[in-house]
Amino acid sequence: MNFLDIGNTRIKIKTWSGNSWQEMYNAPTEHATEAGNWIRQQGKETVGISVVPDATDAINAALGESKVLKWFTIADLPEKSVDYESKDTLGMDRYMACLGARTMADKPVIVIDAGTACTIDYMDDRGVYRGGVIMPGMALWEKALQQYAPNLPKVVRDIPMKWPGKNTEDSVRWGLSGAFISAVDGLVRRYDYVAALYVTGGDGDWLAKRIERRAVVNSNLVFYGMKKLVEARLWFG
Repeated sequence: MNFLDIGNTRIKIKTWSGNSWQEMYNAPTEHATEAGNWIRQQGKETVGISVVPDATDAINAALGESKVLKWFTIADLPEKSVDYESKDTLGMDRYMACLGARTMADKPVIVIDAGTACTIDYMDDRGVYRGGVIMPGMALWEKALQQYAPNLPKVVRDIPMKWPGKNTEDSVRWGLSGAFISAVDGLVRRYDYVAALYVTGGDGDWLAKRIERRAVVNSNLVFYGMKKLVEARLWFG
């Protein structure tokens, strides 16, 4: 079985092979039609999630009458496993990442997904998703400053050694990397301190090395979550 994850910037398809994940397909999200054609040609049972409706529609159109792909929706989640007021708008990637982390930790989990958007979510020790935070990812912070203050220098993504910034470059670095990391640290502190902390997403490695709490980095949390739900619900018989 293949597992499909459509994020804001990338389409990823992986399969569980023995005891590890094998990447089968990786392309920009705007190549959704090509991804749909690839899925149809492979003819392999696939489950997926998507946070980009246009990409979802493009894949469905490319699949035509093929029934090899099933999209996870909120209706597929275990009853009473989501404590969230607007369930219909919950990004399935947020739930799946938390579920994936819970398969590795016998305790509550906090999951930071540091991608285009940065989410910080919580799942308790009973496997109930309790909600979280959605904020701009680090790249969006940088892009916004460059777009609206183009005369400021482009800087290395890191925190300066000295506080406060003693030159314009260091001041910008504090305002970007420093502010982003401080925001993440402050939001994580609002959760249960005994919870295990996991980090995923394209900026996950960078972020995990700089936040104040020790975190486990795992780029496959969403895929572990989908795999767990498939095993629990026995999709495709």
